[in-house]
This record gives sequence, structure tokens and C-alpha cells, in this order.
Amino acid sequence: MKNIKIKPIKMLIKQANVAANNERSRFAKKLGITGTQMSVIDYLSDQDQNTASQHMIEKELDIRRSTTTVLVQGMEKRQLVERIDDPSDKRKKLVQLTPKAAKLVSQIKAYVKSDDQSLRKQFSSEEIAAVEKVLEFIRKEGKNA
Repeated sequence: MKNIKIKPIKMLIKQANVAANNERSRFAKKLGITGTQMSVIDYLSDQDQNTASQHMIEKELDIRRSTTTVLVQGMEKRQLVERIDDPSDKRKKLVQLTPKAAKLVSQIKAYVKSDDQSLRKQFSSEEIAAVEKVLEFIRKEGKNA
């Protein structure tokens, strides 16, 4: 009998993440944006007045402050977002979608929904629940480390 090598779960997750990001980036490229920019547009489109603080974007994407700054600056140059004054604190800035980015929202939402549905239909609700449980455990474990 052959020895079956079991891959570590976190390695499988990393490989799956790379594949998912590559697929997402291919779709985003068709829209003339990057996968990360697509994630920001998707996130901002779900916020009140399509606006959020840079800190909220950092938390949502789980990226560093400096990375978020560079990301937002690049999106500003491409006229996808603009920084506006925070009405509750003039010292702070908020990031808001521009009309140019807003035109992409319906395509992005349709892609995200279709992509999720096609993945979910491959598995039972019990299997999906188990995967969600594993991923949440790993996410929380990483935050507590």
C-alpha cells in the first residue's frame, strides 16, 4: 500500500488563496483595475454613502496602514476614490467611491455573487459550515498570536 502524504491544512489554504486571488485578478483586469482595488470598491459600495475611513479599509482587507495608504493613493490617481473631510472630525479624511468606480459596482457584485454560488453548489451546507468553522478558527488564532 502506498504512503499517502497529507498536506498541512494551512498550506492548502495558502494555495487555494493564491488560486482565488489569481482568478479574482483576472476578472478585475477585464474592468481595468486590480483585484485589491476591486475588493476596496466592493467594500466601499456596501458602506453608507459609499464612504469609509482608511482604518476601516485596513481592517476589512486585513492589510497594514502603509499598504492601505499606497493603495488609496493609487486609486485616487486612477480617479476611483477621493478623500473627503470627515463631517464628524475635520482633522480626519474619509475615502469615497467616485462615479467612475460606482459604474463598476454592478459588474463586481455580479461576479462576486456568481463566483460564490458556483463554489457553494459543489458542496453540501454541512461541508460549507465545516469549512467556515475551520477558516474562522484559523483567522481568530492568527489574531491572538
